[in-house]
Amino acid sequence: MKPPHLAWTTLSINTIVILQGALVRATGSGAGCGRDWPRCQGEILPLDHGLATWMEFSHRALSGVALIMGLWLLIKAIRHRHNLPGFLPFAIASAVFLLIEALIGAVTVLTGLTGDNVSVARGLLVAFHLLNSLFLVGALSLTTVYAYPGHTWPPAWTGQTGLKILFAVGMLGMMLLMFSGGISAMGNTMFPPESLQEGLREDFSAASHPLIRLRILHPFLGIGVGVYLWVSYALTGWFKRAPQVRRFRKMLLLVYLIQLLVGTVNLAMLGPIPLQILHLALAVAAFALWSVVGWLTLSAPGAGSFAPSMPWQTKEVQPL
Repeated sequence: MKPPHLAWTTLSINTIVILQGALVRATGSGAGCGRDWPRCQGEILPLDHGLATWMEFSHRALSGVALIMGLWLLIKAIRHRHNLPGFLPFAIASAVFLLIEALIGAVTVLTGLTGDNVSVARGLLVAFHLLNSLFLVGALSLTTVYAYPGHTWPPAWTGQTGLKILFAVGMLGMMLLMFSGGISAMGNTMFPPESLQEGLREDFSAASHPLIRLRILHPFLGIGVGVYLWVSYALTGWFKRAPQVRRFRKMLLLVYLIQLLVGTVNLAMLGPIPLQILHLALAVAAFALWSVVGWLTLSAPGAGSFAPSMPWQTKEVQPL
């Protein structure tokens, strides 16, 4: 398999694993394999168990496939380190995040932070798990970019103080938003409100569980990060011309607008599972696009210059 095809396949499989993990959490199937890891219910292949066991087992199985794909990608990057120099560093980063994913999954199961466990520790672990998953997606997205020839490595990042601060603040905002999203998801899963009004009362009640009181941060952070993205869109063109990134910037804004709409409907409808999965899928897309936009903008040759075009870009680059 050629490097670009392998990179896209690995990115796709890992995205499915992330969404599948959310489905396992939302359906309460996280304890389907008991406290056995890597075995499930004490068996290599659990044949005589219920739906929850099969959902958790299928998630573990696909996670294993994702890990194998990540290692294959790393081997491919080592072989192509001379003609695709930027491919290897991001393949290494992806492999590291994949290993961390496996470790977090193992810790979650072995410590019993699944099923009906409503501890703050479980909420924090789920949030860290989501954050690491998104770092993995960001690394795989850039691995995919550098799987195509024509990029300079290492990129010239000298100067550009304004842009570095702009994207660093944006990445911090994204991280806080995604972390709060994990907390909010756990709060809604463990303590589902019967109505929007009841949920809001619980959010502001000092007697509520910490996972409930923290979930109110997520929608406010979502609005704040959305506003920041619009400001960044304007300032990026002012700081530096990078026409080859223009399409990605537009895609990022479009994804985030849809995300705000889906998030609002998800909140109003008390988080039905299909909307939860869609909300997470859009979050994954937004984080991937932000990673690509930030990195490629900083790596662009400079005003009036053009970096290698990617196959999905138009041949004729429009001015900002």
